[in-house]
Amino acid sequence: MVQRAGDVIPEIVKSVKSKRTGHEQPFVMPTQCPVCGTDVVKKPGEAVMRCPNIHCPAQIRESLKHFASKGAMNIDGLGDKLIAQLMARGMVHDEADLYTLAFDDLLELDKIKEKAAGNLIHALEQSKKTTLTKFIYALGIRHVGEYGASLLADYFGDMAALENATEAELLAIDGIGPQIAESVVTFFADERNRQVIRRLLDSGIVFESPAAAGASLVSGKHFVLTGALPDLRRSEAKELITRHGGRIGSSVSARTDYLVAGDAPGSKLNKAKELGIVILNQDEFLALLGDENHG
Repeated sequence: MVQRAGDVIPEIVKSVKSKRTGHEQPFVMPTQCPVCGTDVVKKPGEAVMRCPNIHCPAQIRESLKHFASKGAMNIDGLGDKLIAQLMARGMVHDEADLYTLAFDDLLELDKIKEKAAGNLIHALEQSKKTTLTKFIYALGIRHVGEYGASLLADYFGDMAALENATEAELLAIDGIGPQIAESVVTFFADERNRQVIRRLLDSGIVFESPAAAGASLVSGKHFVLTGALPDLRRSEAKELITRHGGRIGSSVSARTDYLVAGDAPGSKLNKAKELGIVILNQDEFLALLGDENHG
């Protein structure tokens, strides 16, 4: 039996023994990565076993998927199967390799015709114009989500400053705790990560100026999303908020400025009412942002 804990997290309540057949096998946690064979590690206080090998094909594959995702670099058409082919043929080993791909390279892949190849090359070019927040998020730094990436981008303003930040500097940022600070410092201490970033920037990636967002009425305001909006996916709503200079939080607190509530909003709605936070439905949310392309 599984229940929804809080707003979205599934929690196992109990097993249903009457459904057992007698053929069940007890689960044994693996001691080695099933992909690369490296001994897995478990940090104190954590429940998850992790493969520490940054060259593990499974880690690289998932990193590429995250990098290309909508909330990150938004490279349309770069899915699981295509990433698997690119890796299997040795054409891509890290995120920066994506921007070395040529049209003729893609035509060598299975089931990739001229139109699909052209679309992907176009998507790669389009992705080069992004924001510092999305780029930081796309790097896949552990514990750094979209909101954390926006805090880091706002505070440091450029990649060089972030790469050389100390834990003390990071901890001085409101919203950045010890876990994120340690993770960021560890990430940039790895020379391989720095080299990939240099190659990404050398490939032509540029960051849009935040000046336009600075003029927005919601610039710097904290938003929390809850429930399902009628006509907007969660990722689309987040995109609108960040585009207008807003910040996205995961939980309602005294720092929250707006709660955007859809269907089945859960406990966040009650918390927002208790704190006197402005609650918006989809139409009010779009009106606040002045978005004319939805609703």
